[in-house]
Amino acid sequence: MNHPLRMLHIGDTHWASEPIAPGIDSQARLNQLCDWIASIHQPIDALIHTGDWVHRGQLDCDSGNSTRTAWNRLAQIGIPILTAVGNHDNRSVLTQCFQQNLPAHWTVHYIHSKHPRLAYWLTLNPQTSPHECVLVLDARDSQDIDPRGRLCDDQIVALEQLLSDPNRNWTIFLHYPPIPLECDWIDRTMLLENGTRLHAIFASYAKQIRGVFFGHIHRPICCVKDSVLYASTGSATMHFPNMPSDSAAIMQSDPVAFANYISISDSGTLVKTQWTMLHPALP
Repeated sequence: MNHPLRMLHIGDTHWASEPIAPGIDSQARLNQLCDWIASIHQPIDALIHTGDWVHRGQLDCDSGNSTRTAWNRLAQIGIPILTAVGNHDNRSVLTQCFQQNLPAHWTVHYIHSKHPRLAYWLTLNPQTSPHECVLVLDARDSQDIDPRGRLCDDQIVALEQLLSDPNRNWTIFLHYPPIPLECDWIDRTMLLENGTRLHAIFASYAKQIRGVFFGHIHRPICCVKDSVLYASTGSATMHFPNMPSDSAAIMQSDPVAFANYISISDSGTLVKTQWTMLHPALP
């Protein structure tokens, strides 16, 4: 590779026009997150948001304005944006934002399914061999705020076909964790329902997978299972406990925003968790 492929991974911003809980003004926190990202004077080829852009944006009464506002704020930074769909997101409006803001030099290939999904892949450096490709999966399977996602059969079929190509390496993003993470409430309520099947596919093609990245649990965590690297990003808005015996998603308003700085190169995958301190919103 001429230079590493570098992406900044964020997620679970939960933008809302009003505070979503005492001490949690997600609109102000997103503004500070964006200001911080803009101040990172390091190469970033793409921003990837792994879902839950907004808070309760999937409800029928949501006009989509919250999604557009959050997207436009992040887009002000000037870095191309990739996105996955979270269980709080307005999929149709998020899809519009993504498609209307694609860089001219990106060729996006959509994965078609019987029901609307925002699943796609693209090659970010076609000059290298094997090609370095990004795959984004959409496991949101309900109109409700269902914390357990499920990957549809159409995406699974497409996934196996894509991974079987020996001329491509894959960096994969989705909202939900596919594997257990040794935390009582996460493993009971937050995993992909068919995550075992998905992991088996990943393990079969582990040599071609650079990493599988997700959000949803609001904490950075990293593990390797059957030679597959899994890593999550923390939230900018609120945090949840993730120790083995933690039994409930107790909302924590720590004034910290997280991001993962991901570097893909000939030598492998490097994930550097970054964070910034947040300040209370001014009245």
